[in-house]
Amino acid sequence: MRFRRRIKTSVRSLDSIVSIALARSAGVVLRYSARRAGIALVYHKVACAQGEPGREILAPHGLELFEAQLRHLKAQYRVVDAEDLLDAARQRRRGEPFPVAITFDDDLPSHASVAMPALQRAGVRATFFLSGASLEGPFAFWWERLQRAMDEGGADIAGLVGVDLPPRMPGAIHELGRAIEEMLPEQRDSVAAKLGQRVGPDPTSSGMRADDVRALAEAGFRVGFHTHRHDTLPALDDPALSQAMTAGRAELEAVVGGRLSVIAYPHGRADLRVGAAARAAGFEYGFTGREESVVHDSDPLLLGRLGPSYQSVGRFALQLLWTLARRSPR
Repeated sequence: MRFRRRIKTSVRSLDSIVSIALARSAGVVLRYSARRAGIALVYHKVACAQGEPGREILAPHGLELFEAQLRHLKAQYRVVDAEDLLDAARQRRRGEPFPVAITFDDDLPSHASVAMPALQRAGVRATFFLSGASLEGPFAFWWERLQRAMDEGGADIAGLVGVDLPPRMPGAIHELGRAIEEMLPEQRDSVAAKLGQRVGPDPTSSGMRADDVRALAEAGFRVGFHTHRHDTLPALDDPALSQAMTAGRAELEAVVGGRLSVIAYPHGRADLRVGAAARAAGFEYGFTGREESVVHDSDPLLLGRLGPSYQSVGRFALQLLWTLARRSPR
């Protein structure tokens, strides 16, 4: 068993070395193109141990991989704040590094305890998109409760959620997550309450308190809005959509000590109507979950973001170049 693990580690290391060499060669060619583009990256949790994307809704990036990715970004790209990414892409000239914005979603305690120190050690900036739902006390969103229920061996979870799905099938948690995400807000609230009854009170460490959010801002990191309820915005009617753009925003601004001008849409879901609502609410930039580069003519309120690879830093390097090189659909 130990020998097999060593073989796998050696194969991964070789794969990373080859991928990095290929990425550097391709990167030189791409950098000397006239392409005016950049990339926004979206992370969630960073932890000491690497997560398992197959069985976790939001698997954490391992700290070792995360720091390796930061080193690659600092060496090969120009790291900018999320609100500066579009202008940086528009102003890029042939031979200059492409701009990249590092962003985080959701109110996770690891943002302050793990991600922020790693970013500071690397000397790079980042933007944290928060809901503010846990400023005053513990609060876990439905997907966190779902993860706890599945981790505890919840064979009855599919029935509790109201989905006809074998709970032990590969990727069951992702299927359940997608089903809950598509529900109407009141249905989702009901499921969240049932999951809460199933797993018990939210852990005291759930979410980010005001002091943690304040620490991010005081350290020079930007904070953006992620909506208070984290509803799937395109499914909301116009009054509810308008309310989602403002509910909880003032409270978060009071903690940060400034205006929130950038928003990341929950679950990455947005359309022209959502973008228009964000613009009407005074946001200047908005980020979706479309895995595409930010280019000179991108809609400022419908910018794409890329989920970083969970594999080697070499695969991450190639992922960035592929996204920069290909044409974004319009």
